[in-house]
Amino acid sequence: MASNATTTVDGSISFISTVHPDIIQTHVLTQLDGPALAATACASSYLYSVTSNEKLWQEICTSTWPSVKDPRVQSVISTFPSGQYRSLFSDSFPVLDFPPPSKHNLDSSPSTTELISAVDIFYENNLIFSKVVETETVTGWFQFPPFRIDLLGEKELVPTPISFVDESDVLLKQLEEKLSLSWIIIDSSGRRKTVNLSSRWPVSVEQHWLTRDVHMKYTVILAGDQRWGLFSRTELVECEILVRLGGKEGGEMYVKEVTMQMKDMEGRNLRGKDSLVILHNAIENGKRKQGKKRVEAKHKYEEFLRRKTQKKDEQLKIESALNKSCFIGLIAFCSFKVFTGLTLLLFKQQP
Repeated sequence: MASNATTTVDGSISFISTVHPDIIQTHVLTQLDGPALAATACASSYLYSVTSNEKLWQEICTSTWPSVKDPRVQSVISTFPSGQYRSLFSDSFPVLDFPPPSKHNLDSSPSTTELISAVDIFYENNLIFSKVVETETVTGWFQFPPFRIDLLGEKELVPTPISFVDESDVLLKQLEEKLSLSWIIIDSSGRRKTVNLSSRWPVSVEQHWLTRDVHMKYTVILAGDQRWGLFSRTELVECEILVRLGGKEGGEMYVKEVTMQMKDMEGRNLRGKDSLVILHNAIENGKRKQGKKRVEAKHKYEEFLRRKTQKKDEQLKIESALNKSCFIGLIAFCSFKVFTGLTLLLFKQQP
């Protein structure tokens, strides 16, 4: 930690610790957002102490993610060992960096019995959607079908203040720049287990040519199973969050779908049991870091698409080589049969 001393304009040295902590907490720290408050805590041991006020971090978290005000979320946060809301912010705000391969293979199963999703969608930093959903993880209903969490019913619509613009390019650019999403996954067993599985800003925005619905994708790339090489089933996994918005010209748009699912590098949906192992690894071992979220998320997604294409090309080469081998083998076999047949025929024709 740095010293508590600061240099004033006239060159004299003053100590920030001479300022009463109540003044700092009430009139200074309350003006900071989460990242600024976290940076302040690193400036000195004294500031680290005064920024440890749990109420301060609670206000930061609830203003950043209104969904965490839900009693179900607060009940789990209260079981965190120490620094409850500070831990929530440090685990859920930064970009989830690429975690190492899982220490458990996909045949294992974490002890988690329930996942809590706390989801918030903002437009121009104004909340337009907030919901908390609980997903049990122990029955066959979750473990064996494809992993999928739906936040809205089939005919459920959420109105928004977003105007439907007829010009597609304008509408898509507007949504790409202004619609942000947070999807915090919380392990109900507590013990400070949370992670934000959204890229915050969309990595792709497209409009369906027929329905004119806008499909927005938020994604993070996760490490898969610990088994690598030819027998690796999930080298990389895409945690995909889809938001679908609809609307009519001259009216306001509405949210029609918000879902999360996991796909492997071949685009196949992972089953719930496998997804839970990968999620557990991301929560436990995934590194979080500050950065330019919008740029980093797109770069990671584009790199993932390149690796998908590369893997597909490699598989096609392997299949082509196998087909050639099979063809050559078939030709050799047929030639051998013809040669054998002709030889037998010649022997029979001899007197």
